[in-house]
Amino acid sequence: MTETIIQNQLYDWCSDKRHPVTIDNCGACTIGKADLLSVTKARLVHEFEIKCTVPDFERDFTDKETKHKRLGRADNRLMSLPNYFWFATPPNLLDLDDIPDYAGLMIVDDDGCVEEKPAPRIHSDNLSDKDRRYIERGLTHRYWRRRND
Repeated sequence: MTETIIQNQLYDWCSDKRHPVTIDNCGACTIGKADLLSVTKARLVHEFEIKCTVPDFERDFTDKETKHKRLGRADNRLMSLPNYFWFATPPNLLDLDDIPDYAGLMIVDDDGCVEEKPAPRIHSDNLSDKDRRYIERGLTHRYWRRRND
């Protein structure tokens, strides 16, 4: 199962939950780039980190050590953190014991998504106007760049 297929299934899950904005490969509201970012009507942010292999999952804690420390501490001071952080994987890739306390686990297959471990709320701050504008600019830029290709 590819990252793109998982993104498509996650988009369907977010759409079923009536999230008005869902964007792939987004750098807003997070440290680094989210594989998928979704915003609820209440302006709460879900970040999905897609992992297709165990080594990729393990590497995430080395390559993004600062991010995982801040998520674990709910340190939302210097840069916005998502309200909910998920790992999204194909079936049978990870054990629940592998998932940090601050993260959820979404299992994704051809039939859709299953919340294997619901993501706990990391903090209650709503999406800032600054981050909302960043998302809007990014979506607008992406639309016009693809339209002109």
